[in-house]
Amino acid sequence: AGDAAVGGSSDNKGAAALFNTPRGIAIDANGNLYVADQSNFAIRKVASDGTVSTFAGKRGTSGTKNGTGTNALFTQPSAITIDGNSDLYVTDGVAIRKITPDGPVSTVITFATSDLYGAHQLSPGGIAADGAGNLIVTTGVDTRRVPLANPNRWTKLETGAVEILPGTTEPVTRGVAVNADDTAYVADLKKTVSRATSGASSLTTFVGTPGQTGKDDGNATTARFQQVVALTVDKNGDLYAADAVNNTIRKITANAMVTTPAGTAGATALKTGKLPGSFATLRGITVAPDGTLYATSGHAVVKIVLP
Repeated sequence: AGDAAVGGSSDNKGAAALFNTPRGIAIDANGNLYVADQSNFAIRKVASDGTVSTFAGKRGTSGTKNGTGTNALFTQPSAITIDGNSDLYVTDGVAIRKITPDGPVSTVITFATSDLYGAHQLSPGGIAADGAGNLIVTTGVDTRRVPLANPNRWTKLETGAVEILPGTTEPVTRGVAVNADDTAYVADLKKTVSRATSGASSLTTFVGTPGQTGKDDGNATTARFQQVVALTVDKNGDLYAADAVNNTIRKITANAMVTTPAGTAGATALKTGKLPGSFATLRGITVAPDGTLYATSGHAVVKIVLP
């Protein structure tokens, strides 16, 4: 759905629909996709036939307002996750918003700017729900486990230096995903992918070498990443990473082997068809139960069917 090279705001089917800087993406049990359409300030829904509608927020109107569906307002929706109850959670500026399946939007927590060292620079940028009632959230300076029963009693899993995107005041977005046994995987502040088992108070390195970047595939210590902006995990426990700058999809198996099944490193335009193809700017990724991947690329939502 959408056109990778053309930003806009239109509910329609397939390529006739338009997005404006879509970022986070999640899939529900019925195969519907939900997209954080950042510069349209809305959450868009993509049905399995490619029909796009506005699920929550008012396209073109920024604000912070709870309500139902298009009566709610968002200011900077970026990452999105869906839990076992089909509730959506969205990072929105310095807040986390909840959207229930029938459309009501509420605010789970607004992070204190004193915690984030500057609201506009260090907004939450990655989010995943586990099966124990927690959200794992990444910001520009830390990773937090936020219990939904008491969101203000969050636990810090890592903390580190601020990294801002060149020429902006925005933090580098860092992906996060949670597998079936509630182990959280995080694109950490050290440029590796780390993990924390359920209840752990810190992260441990899983793949990559701290401080080293690149595009190399290989085992846990030889693999390199540039900028893992989004992560998702399939039913087999394998991870898929949207590796920006490289602009590739990386696969990380449960035994820490890394390959690049889709995308051409350094390419910046979407080329569909036979893999590996290439992507416009990658920002989000999710996986369906059958292993099909969906990513936000440029201003489009793309489908990736692996061999």
